[in-house]
Amino acid sequence: MARDARPRNVAVLAALLVVLAVVAIVRLRPVLVSGAAAGNDKAVHVGSYSVPVLGWDRLEERVVPTPRAGRNLFTFGAPPTPTPDRRPKPTPPPPPPPQPTPTPEGIYVNGKWILPPPPSFSLSYLGWLGPNRLPVAIFRDGDEVLAVAVGETVKLKFIVREVDPTGVTIGFVGYPPNVTSKVVLAR
Repeated sequence: MARDARPRNVAVLAALLVVLAVVAIVRLRPVLVSGAAAGNDKAVHVGSYSVPVLGWDRLEERVVPTPRAGRNLFTFGAPPTPTPDRRPKPTPPPPPPPQPTPTPEGIYVNGKWILPPPPSFSLSYLGWLGPNRLPVAIFRDGDEVLAVAVGETVKLKFIVREVDPTGVTIGFVGYPPNVTSKVVLAR
């Protein structure tokens, strides 16, 4: 039985090769024939795709369209007008509300606040530095020397309101601005 299988396998293999050759010839013949005759047609056909032939010959002179007259990029002239900014202008933020002046605790009698007396100012005024428009007061507190500009606080209790060559006007934190004390130049 093994002897019968071998010649039969060879016969089946030969038949398959013949069928393959016939299919290849039938499928490739139109492509080969159309490729050989491509010089006669306007387009080369390869399967279902065709390559168009260009409309100019390399031997002929090609006509290139000239651009219309316009702006020359290599010449200088007036700059173009800027495009106006059409975005709306942002509205400025509202000003911050005024800070209320804190009033210290006191006694309210007959429609008036009766405040406790302001603290005593124990520093010595030594003089002032700087120009007349921006004076800086110089104080001595024991061995420590302090330089304080107008509007700044001293020891978190006193505010320098005004500096003169002969004295300083001191305000008090938590009291109205009209409550002041005058400190004269130390000798």
